[in-house]
Amino acid sequence: MSDFIYSKNPIFKGKLTKEIQAIYHEEKPAISEFHGSWGSLAVSYNIYNGFQPYETNEHVCIVLGGPVLCYQDNNFLTSDDEVAGARAIYNRWIAGTMQWDEDLSGPFAVLILNKSTSEINCITDLMSFIPVFIYQDTSNMMLSTHVNALAQASGQHNKIDIVSQVDFILHGVVTFPFTTYTNLRQVAPAEVHSMLGDSKQSQSNAYWVPKEKFQYKSIDQAAMNLRDGLQNYIDAIVKGMPHLAQFISGGEDSRTLSGLLPKECNRDAFIFLDGMNREGKVAKKAANAYGVNFNMSTRSKIHYLEILPCADLVGKGSQYIHAHTFGFHKSCKLNEYPAVFGGLFSDALLKGARIKKLRGLSRFPFLPQIKRRNYSAATPLKNDSFQLEVLEELTKRRQAHLKYVSSFRNESAEEWFELWPSSMNMNIPNLHANRRLFKSYEPFLSKDVVKISASIPQKWKLNRRVFHKAAKPLLKPTKWLLHGEGRLPYFPWYINSFVQFVTWTYRQVGSRSGIIKGNQGPWGQWKVVMNSAEWDQAIDKYSDGLNIMNSAFKEKDVKKLFEDDNLNYIQRVNLMQTLYMNHKKEN
Repeated sequence: MSDFIYSKNPIFKGKLTKEIQAIYHEEKPAISEFHGSWGSLAVSYNIYNGFQPYETNEHVCIVLGGPVLCYQDNNFLTSDDEVAGARAIYNRWIAGTMQWDEDLSGPFAVLILNKSTSEINCITDLMSFIPVFIYQDTSNMMLSTHVNALAQASGQHNKIDIVSQVDFILHGVVTFPFTTYTNLRQVAPAEVHSMLGDSKQSQSNAYWVPKEKFQYKSIDQAAMNLRDGLQNYIDAIVKGMPHLAQFISGGEDSRTLSGLLPKECNRDAFIFLDGMNREGKVAKKAANAYGVNFNMSTRSKIHYLEILPCADLVGKGSQYIHAHTFGFHKSCKLNEYPAVFGGLFSDALLKGARIKKLRGLSRFPFLPQIKRRNYSAATPLKNDSFQLEVLEELTKRRQAHLKYVSSFRNESAEEWFELWPSSMNMNIPNLHANRRLFKSYEPFLSKDVVKISASIPQKWKLNRRVFHKAAKPLLKPTKWLLHGEGRLPYFPWYINSFVQFVTWTYRQVGSRSGIIKGNQGPWGQWKVVMNSAEWDQAIDKYSDGLNIMNSAFKEKDVKKLFEDDNLNYIQRVNLMQTLYMNHKKEN
């Protein structure tokens, strides 16, 4: 299943189906509805084999996502048994032997409903890669994996949390546990949320917490366990699959994946670019080195504006721009592969991407990474576009979240502020889109990677030290192939400081002299998008979306908000997404 909505109070048939299907603009999925004295439940068809709803005389078991079962084989991924995976999870749970942090790996959400007693148990994965949202009042309790759908089903869609909308514009996320709806909250990760009988209040018990407790005596041991964990996760999925797909780039994560995927399988690699450029040429050479079939598709210059409707797919509070594959999932037939592998969260969990570094290092990438000691995510916010009282309330929320994370992590609280739960990381909507479009598998979201990330010091993540040690044997086929960023991934950072300095200097001179032209990177160019007539038309079309949150702004002229210097380019994209969503609500 991709999504569910559960209501303690019965809801007439068809209502929940309508709200789930509303997040899709085309090819709306089939929805199964269950009703009884215990309430109502709607579930969309799961594109992962083996995880359709499993129902017994006593229970209904719902599994979202495509978790790897670590206590048995996963042959059901290629079988015709539509409930084998859900049934296996149910049987282990009913036997009382389920260890949620060890027995399932990767993104999932599980809902088990007792039809006789009305008891429900909702289990979130290690980092809430699939978030679950809750609505509670004195007469009802509702759960869902899509915040927009829950707001509509619970009648809360008109109660907008303006502070959270400002949060999204400024940071690209909504601070946990808030949502963009006043009375909806996100439930915590790695917890079992239970509600007994006629009670309308839930109880939560954590089955895992990412405590800052370092468990490795050496970086070599951590790297070996990391490589083994990645390999075990992939091996559990691919058995019996004759062909696979993966995303490829000019980087090192996709090369690592190519080295981990079985060579006996027919492997197709995909990249999406504005046109063939340096990134594409490097990716093609990498694909050839690993014996992978290279496939490149081109997108329009304003692709990332054209996919704005993906905001409905990922939901409010999630950046739609990470739905890179939207449209290509059909043109490249990604939805026909039994598994499509990506490299999401490798940087976040293993390379210290969320550790704040000394200023200037991003401009000079060849310099060694050094942690910034005086950074705080809870610093009082300042921005001349917004009213002071809104920023003060938002600051309080961010301070509260940092305090919460600091209760189990000391040195790395600022890093895990943007990791725990994963909705605090602006890149996770990539999974939110992909898992609804095709059988997406992300090895760097597996349980072993998450636990290793939580149990190693930050200095092992900086300068990609632990990642390099784990991936080095897998990178050998491309030992002398430059990364798109101008370094050699096979070698450690201290050698690459020199290599990257040379390529960085050459590219700087080449760009300024006109020898190197055009977009040479993997992503679109927002400068081109924002200078397009289509961007201006979108501002005009969605400008009435400001009405809902007008009180949060000092400046009431929408065009001036986009033109002044108070918002950077990504904050303007977030503003556009917010206006689009609010415009839809008003029309």
